[in-house]
Amino acid sequence: GPGVLVLVLSWGITLYTSWQLIQLHEHVPGKRFSRYHELGQYAFGPKLGLWVVLPQQLIVQLGCDIVYMVTGGKSLEKFADIISSGAGTQFRQSFWICIFGAIHVFLSQLPNFDSVAGVSLAAAIMSIG
Repeated sequence: GPGVLVLVLSWGITLYTSWQLIQLHEHVPGKRFSRYHELGQYAFGPKLGLWVVLPQQLIVQLGCDIVYMVTGGKSLEKFADIISSGAGTQFRQSFWICIFGAIHVFLSQLPNFDSVAGVSLAAAIMSIG
């Protein structure tokens, strides 16, 4: 019960803040705020706006990146455990996180979106799985 309530509350807050951003997107005639820092610079001034918005953006981005890497490492560890018929792996979780990161470094070196089509297909299959 409380978990569902928190999820619905979080969804409502996200919907409201998204609506606010949409309203502020073209609040000033002739000026379009496509990025958060542009809106911060308009609201707080050219120098203070960056100091208000940028640290918050970086904290959120780093937090999301850490959660993404840990979740990917745990998923690889679980996949290896399933492949090895539940015998378990002797590697620590940090090993799997590093492997996940190495895969991402490799994939980021692909030259264009045409070569990412196979990666997108694999990601879709993994998401459905």
